[in-house]
Amino acid sequence: MRKMIKKLILAAMFMASAALFSGCALQLQYGDGLLALPSLPAEYIELQSQINNILETGAVSAAAESGENRQSIQLVDIDGDGANETIAFFRQTDGNYLIKAYKKEAGSYKEIGSVEAVGLTLHSIYYPVSSVTGQKCLAVCWGIDESNNYGMTVYTFGEDGMEDILSVQYSGIIVGDFSGDSLDELCFAVKDQSSGQMTLKVYSLKGKMYEQDAEILLCNEVKNVSSMTLGRYNKNSKAIFLDSAAYGGGYVTDVVTYSVDGYLRDLSREKDSGSGIKTWRSIEIYCKDIDRDGILEVPTAYSMMSSLYSDEKNKLNWLEFGETGFTSKLKTYHMPSDDWYLKWMDNWDDRVVVQTTRYSRMVKTVFFLLPKNFSISAMPQPDESNTLLTLYMFSGDNRQAYISVYEAKAIIQKNGFVYAYALGKADYPEYAVTEENVLANFSRIENEWTLEDNGE
Repeated sequence: MRKMIKKLILAAMFMASAALFSGCALQLQYGDGLLALPSLPAEYIELQSQINNILETGAVSAAAESGENRQSIQLVDIDGDGANETIAFFRQTDGNYLIKAYKKEAGSYKEIGSVEAVGLTLHSIYYPVSSVTGQKCLAVCWGIDESNNYGMTVYTFGEDGMEDILSVQYSGIIVGDFSGDSLDELCFAVKDQSSGQMTLKVYSLKGKMYEQDAEILLCNEVKNVSSMTLGRYNKNSKAIFLDSAAYGGGYVTDVVTYSVDGYLRDLSREKDSGSGIKTWRSIEIYCKDIDRDGILEVPTAYSMMSSLYSDEKNKLNWLEFGETGFTSKLKTYHMPSDDWYLKWMDNWDDRVVVQTTRYSRMVKTVFFLLPKNFSISAMPQPDESNTLLTLYMFSGDNRQAYISVYEAKAIIQKNGFVYAYALGKADYPEYAVTEENVLANFSRIENEWTLEDNGE
């Protein structure tokens, strides 16, 4: 009796650990026996026993550093039959990694694959769709040095176990259906170590192997790719948006499209010069669907006054790229250090400038109007006569009291900060804003960018 109780306890513990490791990947809707404690408890003990045998050698469970699939034990439908396989990751005593794959058959778990791999770190894990019937590969990304260089190994599952079908070194990666054929492409940003030039390489499945489909140079300014996003550049077509740190400072974006014949085109890179300077901005803001129309826009520097007012560098013009050029969709004032942005008012033009002052418990950003004629030797400063709007960010224990002191109104409170505003008293009706304008145009910045991303 005690042995039976012990087995049930072990089964419950394994289920709890599996749920902890796999997070949202474990859902009752899958109908997997790992979640059904009352039925066949022996199958849990069998799989736990196989895992314990590995751990008893001194190996430890290994979790990925980044990406959506970070669990050390993952449930994924690899073969597309509607039932999940179990993929487990370990680090052995010699520092090498071990990957084990199990499939449930006839009420028990059978090992269907096992590989060892060498890497400094287990960086991220993907499951590219390799068949229209839902079959998947396993793509494992390894950290290979301390300079943000990575390697990916892609494995397939067959009668002979797991087979290595691709190994690539890269600086950035995105996995997703780029071509629109319902299968996932592997897209890598790769740096030439001698010239420093960055390229984008696209791999697709040809038969049973991933092969390089196409390659294109990124714009000359690219130093390091920071973010790769697969999104729409028009209503019907996708592009890869590569946001990068630029040589000499600032950031640029490549917008790369992929035609049905495998031809890559960079919409934001000048054909003759190779420059992407039209997308340059000095602040770290990446592409985004800023106007929520389903199409990604690219932020670019907007103000010509930044040499006179340093905070003007935060003005951005958001461009939508097309086959024949680009269109300005929206202007914003972004304050990434304080996690907010303001859509530029429709009635504001280049005469409205910005100045920010930082105090120990307050950040004050003033939007004010320049006179039609002014001297560079005596640049106007904000005062009651020219201030149109002031935005505040208060912190500290007295943040609520500051609202009253500065006659401001709260917009949002989050993470110990209060964001507030006060309308200016400047008498310029054509530039005036209302409370409704402020509340509709103010937004928090969501930190959604990452070096690696999944496609839609």
